[in-house]
Amino acid sequence: MFREILFQYNSESDLNSESDLAVLIATYFQGKLFMVKSDNDTEEADEEYLGYEERNKLLWSLRSDFAWAGKKIPESVEIDGCEYKLRDMVIGLSEKESLDTDKAAEIKALIPKLEEKSKADEELLETEELTKTEAKALYEEATGLLRASMELKDKLEGKGGEKSVDEFKRMLNIQKIVDEKRFQELIKSLK
Repeated sequence: MFREILFQYNSESDLNSESDLAVLIATYFQGKLFMVKSDNDTEEADEEYLGYEERNKLLWSLRSDFAWAGKKIPESVEIDGCEYKLRDMVIGLSEKESLDTDKAAEIKALIPKLEEKSKADEELLETEELTKTEAKALYEEATGLLRASMELKDKLEGKGGEKSVDEFKRMLNIQKIVDEKRFQELIKSLK
């Protein structure tokens, strides 16, 4: 098996130590065959331009249905000359029980702008010659904007966003406890 890995790597002479071989084998089993760069190479990696495969991976990930899941909402974003404090806005809305009509109208107008800005970031990622660092920053901004728009949509529709997830977990735990008590009562009745 190790000969097969080395054959696929096609350059045994580049392996300078046993740790290089261990890294090669570990990455092979993850489905990726690459050498981990040392600390000296990180500056060069920041200046490297985005390759075709890396660009396609970022675009594919960005275009997936749940690309925004778990991503950080940007602190602020500037759209059409106006700066929006997105993170504070989303947190503030999740703490409120209901929205007034003016705030709801503002959010309804903001959501398409966020999606449009995210789409513009995606187009830049697809068409521009970018370094890996610039591409990663664009990707993070685009996914953060998508997440912000989803959180705002959820609030408009009356869904609780992240709060509803916590509530669901709490209800699930209560149900597990009730089911366990019923099961123990059944066991006692069978004895």
